[in-house]
Amino acid sequence: MLSLLVALVAASASTAFAASGTTILRVGLESQFAASTGSYRIGIDGSAPAGCVPHVERVTLDGEDLSIELAAPAAGCKPERLVPFHLRTDPAAATGSRMLPARVYRVRVYNGYGKNPELAAFSLIDISPPGTSLVPETGFWWTQIGADAAPTAGTGVSLELQENQIAASLLGFTETGASTWYFGSAPLSGHIARIPLVQLANGDEWFSAIGSQPDVQPGPRLEIEFLSPTRAHAYLVRNDESNDIEVRSLELSRSSFSTGPAGSSWVGRWVLVADDGGSPRLFDFAAPSNRDAESFRLVDATNDAALDCRLVAGTQQADACTLTSSAAAIADFDQVGYDHFSGHGVNGAPVQLLRVPR
Repeated sequence: MLSLLVALVAASASTAFAASGTTILRVGLESQFAASTGSYRIGIDGSAPAGCVPHVERVTLDGEDLSIELAAPAAGCKPERLVPFHLRTDPAAATGSRMLPARVYRVRVYNGYGKNPELAAFSLIDISPPGTSLVPETGFWWTQIGADAAPTAGTGVSLELQENQIAASLLGFTETGASTWYFGSAPLSGHIARIPLVQLANGDEWFSAIGSQPDVQPGPRLEIEFLSPTRAHAYLVRNDESNDIEVRSLELSRSSFSTGPAGSSWVGRWVLVADDGGSPRLFDFAAPSNRDAESFRLVDATNDAALDCRLVAGTQQADACTLTSSAAAIADFDQVGYDHFSGHGVNGAPVQLLRVPR
């Protein structure tokens, strides 16, 4: 298992801004106002030497990446006296947009602006429409090659959801090759979770004659954006006790241990449950018939039913399915998990398709 934490090469020179001692403590969605226009404010809290409190110099938006660059006076700082500050910005107005599209944004705050800004904070901000939150499945999630081409494929993260609290654990290696375990928990809010991790290391092996407790130290932070019950973008964030200094991206997915054609993971017995009080219906799907490289079909001949699913490009994971009986649509599912589908019936009522053990 390869390291999940890679040290940054130190910059050869510090900017005047960084030397001023500015610290970003929190970046978050401060308030929602004029909801009908999609206007949102981002709040930034921190501390800085008196006389050098920063202001928002520039805001740029590139798809889902929102960058906020701060500027502060280069002279007149009183480093012996730190003062708190609170900044706010309306990213839509700052970027000349009428409104921000409803989605999850990757927000990066930089100390300084221009050619050499320094990362000071990273945060996921969720402005997805109300009622669109996801329920990630509990189990093992495996990392794929990250967006920054980091060699993290083959590592794993264990996630467990209880009520709205999500716990995460992952195993990696330090720069010296020592194994390290990270664990943390936090509330799940909409599509995202922000999980501070603790690091457990240097404990004795299981069969050591002398037992000792492992060292417990602050670890990185894990921020997760759930795309579906079984797929997520994740960001491992390293902090130097004042500002965020490195962000490593990961692609996470939960999949079946078994191998086989696309759709094999969903063969078996399932029960359809509708929230409108309708009677549950039982289905037993046989081995899939692949319609093409982008979809598959599972058939329950006894009930004259079929489950048609669309695959995520380049994977064997489905992101949308339709259940039919006697060629008539019963339900559409836009949240497809390994054990649990969620969607709506033809009458608009919420429905769930749940795996039933044989």
